[in-house]
Amino acid sequence: MPLAEVLVKIHRYRAPGRVDCKRGDEIKRIYLDHGQIVFATTNQLGESLGEKLLREGRITRRQYEESDTRARETGNRHGTTLVEMNALSPEELFTAVRGQIEEIIWPIFGWDFGTVSFTAGRDKRLEFIKVDIPVPMAILHGVRHVADARARVARLGTKTTLFGRSAGHTDGLVLDAEEQGLLDAVDGRKVLYELVNTPPLPSADNARILYAFFALGLIVPREPRQIKIQIKTDGGKYACRCAGSSPERAEWLATMSAPHWNRAVRPSCR
Repeated sequence: MPLAEVLVKIHRYRAPGRVDCKRGDEIKRIYLDHGQIVFATTNQLGESLGEKLLREGRITRRQYEESDTRARETGNRHGTTLVEMNALSPEELFTAVRGQIEEIIWPIFGWDFGTVSFTAGRDKRLEFIKVDIPVPMAILHGVRHVADARARVARLGTKTTLFGRSAGHTDGLVLDAEEQGLLDAVDGRKVLYELVNTPPLPSADNARILYAFFALGLIVPREPRQIKIQIKTDGGKYACRCAGSSPERAEWLATMSAPHWNRAVRPSCR
């Protein structure tokens, strides 16, 4: 199951615990409490806090090496050691840690293989700077960072799948104007193909956002309404069933057919 859908299940029950994400030799852990992401770790050196700060020019190579040595000797975390050395202020450390957590988590949403598992409970032995990232926001931002959204969009259904609105999980979720516009376009009458091509965003961006809405339960697939079309001919009446998302859509289909068949068409909803 994709990470987004795992996180929604955990968020639903506000369960504290740890999500282990493994792909080959790569291991990432996401820590949650009260429905919020509070920390994340990785075994990838390039994603460590020290490497991030060095790459961004926030610390020097000398500060990096000295703090790394001290952290190994004392058993303290690298960021705490940098604050003790006055290389960072506590506020700068908090901002850096939050950015590192996001950089650890966002790529996982695009994994096309690997395993995701959840271990419930708090580990009181762990000490780290806690941030509060609402799970709904993490899902939306993480999915929007997915490079190839095709695998996620495939979970939505086909081009003709209808979608309607639902309450979903919105605690801490803040949408920008374009995201809100796309959500407002989900009216129970438009199919997936139409929603993906809703302006102003490119279809790929819309597809990612729609999957995030789907994972969060904000939109749900709906069965198309069955519209009965009666076609009157010289030989009598014939009734046929056609699937449509609305009476207007069925009427449009009937109208398109009428000139060709030269028949009087009367749509009726049953």
